[in-house]
Amino acid sequence: MTTIKGDDPLVASLVEQLRAMRVAERDVFGALDPTVRDRPTRPGDWSPKDHQAHLTAWKAIQADRIRAATEGEAVGADSRETDELNAELQAERAGWNWADIVTEADEVSDRVEAEIRGAGAEMLSKTDGLVGRIYGNSAAHALTHFGWLAVAGIGVDEGRVTDFLDEHERQLERAPLPDADRAIAVYNLACAHATAGRVDRARPLLRVAFGRRPDLAEFAKEDPDLVTLREELIALAGIAT
Repeated sequence: MTTIKGDDPLVASLVEQLRAMRVAERDVFGALDPTVRDRPTRPGDWSPKDHQAHLTAWKAIQADRIRAATEGEAVGADSRETDELNAELQAERAGWNWADIVTEADEVSDRVEAEIRGAGAEMLSKTDGLVGRIYGNSAAHALTHFGWLAVAGIGVDEGRVTDFLDEHERQLERAPLPDADRAIAVYNLACAHATAGRVDRARPLLRVAFGRRPDLAEFAKEDPDLVTLREELIALAGIAT
């Protein structure tokens, strides 16, 4: 693990996946031709630059949530609808150049890491859903956006994306996570593989997720990311239980 000596195992795992995400962001976005990176992937859609800014913005939100929990404040979702909030976050950064986007990404990643360490394992564990949200707004979030960009036909290095998924899976295997948080993280990883056509990689992950969170099997029936496995979901859930 790329951690500082003395880190608690949970803190170490959270920091490790956060750092791996930032390295992957640099590789995936940095390898794109600047003209491709800065223009919409299709008319009316976001540019890859917007995707990087979006990932960073949600990490910043997560840093604020960790700080709030550390200070004893209630940690809740924003009252605005997600689409509305995403539009506001995108509009705030739409005119930024790539250098500014990169600077913010580095600074925010460092801030999230500092907040994780400042909070400590005990507080992170006792705050309901906080560990899962950290994953959801860092590595798991990147899985989704890398997948979208890979199928957009803009020249994303799909091998690098796959390497990131593999690395994330290894990290999840080692991470001392509660069953509920592990199940969601593994489920998200399975969805990333499924949307990329790697259903053989998705199946065993879904079995693990359903075994720890049987309710996810019901949710999966309506999940568009798993449409290619729709007819197999009942069997996968049965094997898991």
